[in-house]
Amino acid sequence: MAYVIAAPEMMTAAAADLATIGSNVSAAHMVAAARTTPVIPAAADEVSAGIAQLFSQHAANYQTLAGRATAFHEQFVQQLNASAHSYASAEAANASSLRPLNASAGSQSLILSTVLFLESLPVVGNLFTGLFALLGISLLLLFFGAIYILVLLGNYLAQFGL
Repeated sequence: MAYVIAAPEMMTAAAADLATIGSNVSAAHMVAAARTTPVIPAAADEVSAGIAQLFSQHAANYQTLAGRATAFHEQFVQQLNASAHSYASAEAANASSLRPLNASAGSQSLILSTVLFLESLPVVGNLFTGLFALLGISLLLLFFGAIYILVLLGNYLAQFGL
């Protein structure tokens, strides 16, 4: 089974860094295009003109590929921003589903407050949050079950004066 750990803040910061890199590379391509695309022949003969034409064509092909790479880069940055927003929205929806169902009472159940506490612990991403919450709930139920059994046993023994 594959797991995904995503930090929307880091994804947004990475997208901003990538956008900056993309704009710098695009500016460098523009500067290079003006200097490399129009190659002047070294002499007035056919060979020099052919070589200059060949280099100009290579420069034009490079600029075409650079334009395609820039378009891909911009789409990648947009998708990264959209993914960060999507993950943040999913996290907000998941967090809101853990809020108490009865907000008017102003109190949270012990189990729900334990889940919220365990969710706030700094674990490696959110991968183990569910596991820790399940473990915490299981331990709480086991603890309160043991207390309940001890109380029942104490009441039973109290009936016989022990």
